[in-house]
Amino acid sequence: MIRSIIISCCCLIWTGCTHPDKKITPELYVQNYDTVLKKTTGGWLYRGSLFNGYLIESGTDGRILYKLPIIEGREDGQASGWYNTGEKLLVRHFRNGNKEGRFEQWWPNGQYRYLFYYINDQLNGQQLVFYPNGQKRQESNYLNGKEEGIQRSWDQQGSLISNYTIKNNKLYGVIRVKSCMPAGHS
Repeated sequence: MIRSIIISCCCLIWTGCTHPDKKITPELYVQNYDTVLKKTTGGWLYRGSLFNGYLIESGTDGRILYKLPIIEGREDGQASGWYNTGEKLLVRHFRNGNKEGRFEQWWPNGQYRYLFYYINDQLNGQQLVFYPNGQKRQESNYLNGKEEGIQRSWDQQGSLISNYTIKNNKLYGVIRVKSCMPAGHS
């Protein structure tokens, strides 16, 4: 019995002394139109102090349509959004005020609208955009916020309309452009 009490106390002391990178979940909800909430170069301020809470946007029925966590004045955590009809609209991730990780948005029918990836607030990796039917519209590749690699676009019928590569800020390939002149015009 005494041994289990000593082990329990040691565990409590050990876990109490560690400082994991754990954020406190904000419990304050502030509407996006509230005039005492301001975005400044120093971060989000609420009544003059760094804001800790959720910036929200509500529908006419009072339901939350967008929820953005802000900790110590910076966007931090998962932001979520919904259409007025209740379907999921978007999921975005932030870390210390920067876009970080996967940004997803859906059409009202549940198909992806876009799928972007960020590292330290810059587009990185493959970025995808879709038509409402789920068909791919655009595929772009980025490195540190700049286009790098294969870039492609398709029309609504699925025909490839552009296919080129960017390497070291130089474009290689063909971008198809529709003529604005009527057929047969010379």
